[in-house]
Amino acid sequence: MLRRLMAISLVTVFSSFSPAAHAQTAPALDNLTDEQLQQTVNFVIGNAIFGLYHEAAKMLISDLPLPTGNDVIDPADQLAATMMLEANEEWLDTAIVNATDSWYLARSSQALPEHNAPLYSTLVPNIGRDRQMACLMVGKDAGGYGDLADMMGLPKNDWKACETAYPKTAAEWNDRLKPFVAKAGATKFVARYEPVRDPFLDIYATIVKESKVLDLIARSFNGYKLKGDVKLTARTCGRPDIYWSAEKREITYCYEMARFHGELIAGHLAAGGSEKESEPAQEIPTAVNLGQEL
Repeated sequence: MLRRLMAISLVTVFSSFSPAAHAQTAPALDNLTDEQLQQTVNFVIGNAIFGLYHEAAKMLISDLPLPTGNDVIDPADQLAATMMLEANEEWLDTAIVNATDSWYLARSSQALPEHNAPLYSTLVPNIGRDRQMACLMVGKDAGGYGDLADMMGLPKNDWKACETAYPKTAAEWNDRLKPFVAKAGATKFVARYEPVRDPFLDIYATIVKESKVLDLIARSFNGYKLKGDVKLTARTCGRPDIYWSAEKREITYCYEMARFHGELIAGHLAAGGSEKESEPAQEIPTAVNLGQEL
């Protein structure tokens, strides 16, 4: 699925790196065309948005009296996806597609890194999770997400049940969240993009910083009455990860996650693959292109 490059452009992202340094620090990107680089940047940002929404959903569940789920359905998956789908914003729809793309590509290429995260980490996809997410997407828009649901292994015989169940699921989450909705700024979010020292992360960290993705998440979730202020931090972690800490009241996005997703889609594109065939999105999902005053 082709995505338009963010407003800052690839020239800005890569301007601080000479071709030789680029080849040494981001070899996976070195032989990509400009169009493929655009796809790679968009894929990284879209996955960051979904992962951060997932962890922000965990934050809501831990702060508010919301259901904690069971072994069958991850409530953070369901809440994050429902919020994104119900927003009816193309940039959020794009982010969900990017995330499901990454699950499929990582599993099919056996590229998942070793990870000790909980079962429903953004880095631990499985067929059951694919089908649950596809059911939500088909329930919202069977025409728009049908091809994707097929690829994710959701039987067509289940689509009708998904279309019936989705409005009830969306209404239930809306009712549970409604008592805690407040005016924008009810909870203070502080976004910080830490510098990196690892040259192999520089390009990926630049993509994250220039997209202002943490600021975008702050704008999406600051209208809830939470237990206290929240920190949003992008940093080097030593591993690909995104996680919410209720103790520290912090959502952390690891720059290694951006590198993981960048190399994942770059390898696929370099091998002759493409993102799933659908209509091009009109906007890249970044705070910059959304015109928000951050």
